[in-house]
This record gives sequence, structure tokens and C-alpha cells, in this order.
Amino acid sequence: MFCVQNRHPVDYSMCNQTVTVYHWDGKTAYTRTVYRNAFLDFKKTQNVDKTGSKEANSFLLVIPCAVQGVFVGDKVLLGEGAECATREAWAALVPSTTPGLVVAKYVDPKYWRGAMCHMEAGG
Repeated sequence: MFCVQNRHPVDYSMCNQTVTVYHWDGKTAYTRTVYRNAFLDFKKTQNVDKTGSKEANSFLLVIPCAVQGVFVGDKVLLGEGAECATREAWAALVPSTTPGLVVAKYVDPKYWRGAMCHMEAGG
């Protein structure tokens, strides 16, 4: 039997990437936060049926000990991205023109013993 009494149940050794999270509060504030201990993984799937080939892109972002660091609709960029402080800069920041940029469609905080241990986001 595996005992995790005094240990953390997850190994965060792969959380060694830098990501930039862009957030808009829905009114006037645009924020940029850089996380240097994150894990961002991209996945592309392809399905072929009688109507042709369909591709789907998805991603998983893990940020250890993030206190609500990502929200649905936030834009996530692999690496350290430029500032984004205006409505025009936010509108120009789109995945089709910015390689490595994704938009969070779900956010799922994970808890261990009553405290948040990491935040997962994906889309």
C-alpha cells in the first residue's frame, strides 16, 4: 500500500516552463502575469470519417500553488510575452496570428488536504 501521509500527491518536476497569462476584467483593466513554474502541453488530434478529416487542438496548463491565477477566457502564451495594456493590444492577441497562444475554456483548481495545490486550465 502506498502511503502519502506527509507527502504531496503530485510530482511537479515537469512544471519548468514559463508561460504568460493575459487577463481582461471585462471592463477596463488588462493584466499580464508571468509564471516561471508552469507546465503547458499542446495536443492535436485527427479524426477521419466519411465526411473527411477533422482536426482538433487542445492544451493543458498546470500552475502549482496558483491562487486563482487563470480564468475562463484568459489568453495563455508559452514563454514570456509582451505587455498587453490596451483594448487594441488585447484584440490583436489572437491564436491565429500569435504562435503558441491559446484561450482557456475551462479552469479547474485542484485541492489537497483543504488547500489548493495547483490550477489546471485547458481548451
